[in-house]
Amino acid sequence: MREVSSKAQLTLCSLNHFTIDSYSAMLNPLLPLIMTTFALTQGATAFISASLGVIAAFVQPFGAALGVKIGEKRMQVISILLSAIFIPLIGSTKSLVFLIFFLILGKIGNAFFHPNAAAFVGKIGFRKSNTAMSLFSIGGTLAGAVTPALIVWYVKLFGMRTMYFLALYGIVVALLSVIYLPRYKESFDNVTQAKGFGLKDSISVKGVKSLMLVIILRSLTLLMFSNLIPLYLKQLNYSLVWGGYFLTLATLAGTFGNYLGALLSDRFGAKKINAFSLFAAFPFGFATFLTTNIYIMLSMYISMSFFAFFTMASNISYMQGFLPQRKGIASSLSMGISWGTSSLLFMGMSLTINSIGLKPVLIAGAFSLLMAAIFSLKLPEPKEVL
Repeated sequence: MREVSSKAQLTLCSLNHFTIDSYSAMLNPLLPLIMTTFALTQGATAFISASLGVIAAFVQPFGAALGVKIGEKRMQVISILLSAIFIPLIGSTKSLVFLIFFLILGKIGNAFFHPNAAAFVGKIGFRKSNTAMSLFSIGGTLAGAVTPALIVWYVKLFGMRTMYFLALYGIVVALLSVIYLPRYKESFDNVTQAKGFGLKDSISVKGVKSLMLVIILRSLTLLMFSNLIPLYLKQLNYSLVWGGYFLTLATLAGTFGNYLGALLSDRFGAKKINAFSLFAAFPFGFATFLTTNIYIMLSMYISMSFFAFFTMASNISYMQGFLPQRKGIASSLSMGISWGTSSLLFMGMSLTINSIGLKPVLIAGAFSLLMAAIFSLKLPEPKEVL
């Protein structure tokens, strides 16, 4: 077996995260084009996107359980291949049924990846766990930053039908993982000895539900903004590329916020940084929709994302602190079940878009940040669980 340093393992896991999230990030900036191609309403388009999020999020615990049985390394490889092969195929079909089918398979791959890769990183053994998890998470947020702008320009230059060429990149990265990532045979995720993969027992642990609530409310805002802002800009008669710019620049700002927040969480504790992050993000999110000036909207959205991403990575470590013997399940609770619940809420709200409009729904999403900030004040201190 190849000897691979812990830093090299973290680097490759971060590359894997970048790769799989780059495929996932292709969808939102193309939603206006998909809406036009398949003659969908705004509400129907948002509903499809939200439904995919629900499906993907709630299969995460199954992915975590599979990781225990066959190893987190193998699950990373399988996950990347699923997303790399099926997401690019959305440009090659004129059938809405096949479009949704390809997206579901790609999203399942993305869902299986996250708890297993996060558990893998948690087992590498870094002293500063929040910072290490942030570096891993930055791979995904960078993908969310650069992909929207790149994919809209790719489609503009080459058309959606050539997207299948993009599968080659993911296949190469999956092969690198096969060659260089070790397999951790020992597993501390005791999920096979409890009904429901240990979810019921895990959720009952002190502090887990409180942290999940904060993550759900924050995630609801991020989901709504990333899915609906491209549609909102189209409604304001801005071109497709502006949606890509918004998502790229906001997520890039979130990448820096993610890392800075992890550093601050290691120093001051995740509870304080959660409260600061959410109270700071809310006014910018709300102000995004007080004007139709594209540059002011962009600056407000960027600022909101910067602060909202402060605890994106550190909350995974925070949740793993509650459940040190079930790192994969802890990761699926923070990234899967919580995001899935947010997706369910978003799916319900998407049904109101055709009747009340995009702007009121987006403003409601901004207020979700304020609710998350208030509930974050009741989180237990990290020292109580770590």
